Amino acid sequence: MPLPVYTVTALRLGTITVDKSGMTYGVDPGVSMDVPVWGAAVEGDGVRMLVDTGFGEPTDWDRYVPHRREADETLPAALAGIGWRLSDIDVVINSHLHYDHAENNLLLPDAQFYVSAVEWEYAQDPIATQRWLYDFPWTDDAVTFQNYVLVANDHHQVRPGIRLIQTPGHSRGHQSVLVNTAQGVLCIAGDAACVMENFTIPTPPGGLTSAEQALDSLERMRELSDVVLMNHDPGLSKFQSEAFPVMPKVSGEAGAGARSKRATGTLLR
Repeated sequence: MPLPVYTVTALRLGTITVDKSGMTYGVDPGVSMDVPVWGAAVEGDGVRMLVDTGFGEPTDWDRYVPHRREADETLPAALAGIGWRLSDIDVVINSHLHYDHAENNLLLPDAQFYVSAVEWEYAQDPIATQRWLYDFPWTDDAVTFQNYVLVANDHHQVRPGIRLIQTPGHSRGHQSVLVNTAQGVLCIAGDAACVMENFTIPTPPGGLTSAEQALDSLERMRELSDVVLMNHDPGLSKFQSEAFPVMPKVSGEAGAGARSKRATGTLLR
């Protein structure tokens, strides 16, 4: 049976001003840049899904770095821009549990959440440099542990044509999403890659737990997908649903250590 083809739409959920080296580890320190916070709305095969939910009140996080959000960039407003309501969302996939990817989980008590089991455990006691990123609740009386599926295996199938792959390095339990689309296999990268330079230099995003794992995760995404939606990519547009960036081919430097996942994994194709 042919796999379902899904539509993926980029939802802008705010902006964070960061040092560029936070996007490109060791590259351009001291250069300030504004990065969008993207969620990804996925629709097809009778389901509506959301990958990452964005941050809550911007002023709660301004003590770390500047945040801002336009009126149409709250989660309810962004969903309204594609004709969705909060109650329409069946599934939420969190790439990881940092505040800018998961703080709005509590707005979605009717959804089923998918989080890496490693990330769930790591979030209870992260390393000191990442502790502030987890300083918010992702459960309450309405969204409890029972709302979460803790994913323990690689290539976990959420639906036919949608799989989760483990891409650690930015956080210990980071996962990315492979989606079958009209453009080919789209990787919703989360923070395993934030800008195209992560692939082309290559260098991972900063703020990581393991540079070695992060570099391996970049090559993993490169091998397994045709196009990519990076959740802090400044090149995307609000409500973009096609013409996502083509995944760069393996460069000489990256290719020397790359391992072919296409030969060993069952892909979406």
